[in-house]
Amino acid sequence: MSGHIAWRKVDIWLQGYRSIWLSTTRPDGRPHCVPVWYWWDSEKPDVYLVLHGGTEKIKNLTDQAWVVLNAGNADDTIILEGIAHPVTTQSEREAINEKWQSKYIDPFSGATASAMNDNDFVYRIEVQHIMAWEYGAIQTRTDWNFERT
Repeated sequence: MSGHIAWRKVDIWLQGYRSIWLSTTRPDGRPHCVPVWYWWDSEKPDVYLVLHGGTEKIKNLTDQAWVVLNAGNADDTIILEGIAHPVTTQSEREAINEKWQSKYIDPFSGATASAMNDNDFVYRIEVQHIMAWEYGAIQTRTDWNFERT
């Protein structure tokens, strides 16, 4: 199938959404799916997640790094597939924290979220494949595959 959704439209959607659904796999093979905050880097393309330590998500990613991310709704959908990598360098964590703070601002108090809390783990999802469709019409499905090294 080959639709004709413009990349720019998908990029704008991913920049604007507050949350995305993260699907991981438990060690026994059962799926686990939860909404999480994220930051989208369209230049690579990568998705950054800040996850709290000790959660099911962290346990699953330790065992199986492949993930699926879903954005939008059933009518206007973006599905991203990729590999999760822990971000361990201080400089990359600080760069993500700046972007995180510019995206997640409490509209009531002006307080900003942080990606630098002691119990937080930052992951970079190296996106391998994106598929999207519009208007609930599968014939609009458009795919992007990314050669990653």
